[in-house]
Order: sequence, then structure tokens, then C-alpha cells
Amino acid sequence: MKHYLFLLLSLVFFIFSCKKEENKTNTPIQKTGMDTAVKHPKYTELDKTSTKEIEKWKEYFILENFLQQLKKITPAEALNNALELKQLTKHLKDSLNITTLKTPAFKARMNVFQNEILRLNDMENIPAITPKEVNSQLSKVFVLFGSMNTKINTIYAKKQFDKEINLDSLFNFK
Repeated sequence: MKHYLFLLLSLVFFIFSCKKEENKTNTPIQKTGMDTAVKHPKYTELDKTSTKEIEKWKEYFILENFLQQLKKITPAEALNNALELKQLTKHLKDSLNITTLKTPAFKARMNVFQNEILRLNDMENIPAITPKEVNSQLSKVFVLFGSMNTKINTIYAKKQFDKEINLDSLFNFK
């Protein structure tokens, strides 16, 4: 009786261990999208007058060159470069020594720009972040940098306008 039980268990074990192998087709692995390069929209650039006025502000031009490299980038590369971008933005903010630009409106734009860079940097630590969210954040960064450039252009255009027009001559009633 023991032999029959042993033989029966061996037979059951043998039947279940010899499964019919299924034909598996090679399905392509779907990418998460983090390796697809995206071209981001252009931002407002400085005009010639503004560029000449701030040419001594080297940190601005270093940051601008770095942003130029990020115009067409994958979300994974953007997250990898976020720390360096964060450091460059801090240097930019700390190095502002042009008195014409030390206005509350310009400082507010710089603070918002820095906050969005910090948010991009924090996205690197979020495991469930999607490429769409990274690309959206990077687009915000470019828009805000363009906003800073627009403000710089406006400040120097107003300064040039004030220089060209002489209000005293308009109100001189002799």
C-alpha cells in the first residue's frame, strides 16, 4: 500500500512539473517617456541695449547659456541637471549688484523663478513623477526666465525713454 501511495504521489508530481511550455512572443518594452527629447518653447530674450547694460553680470549669462542647452532635452536629463540649475539660480540671485534692477518687481520675478527651479529639483526625488509633469515644469522655468528678460528690457527701455525726453522743456512756459 505504501508503494502505491508513493507511486501515485510521484506520478502527480511528475505531471505537474512537466508543464507545456507556452510560446512567448517578444513584446517590445514600452518606454516610460523619460528618454524622449522634447523641444521647449522659446522665451523672450534680452535686446541689445539691455544686454549691453548688464554685461558685467556674468552669472546671468552663465545661467542663460545653461538654459540654452536645456531647450531640447529629455525629462531624465532635465532632472539630472536640476541640481546644477538650482545652484546657478542661487548664484544669479546672490550676485545681483545692478542698482537699476534692484526693484521689488524684478526681485519678485527672480524669487518665483528660483521657486520653480527648486520645484524641478524636488521632482527628482518623487518616484511616481511623469515625463509630462517634468516637461510642464521645465516649460514654466523657460516662461519665467523670459518674464525676467521682459522686465529687464522694460526697465532699460523706460530708462532710455526718460533720457531721451526732457520733461522740463515740455513744461517750460516762458
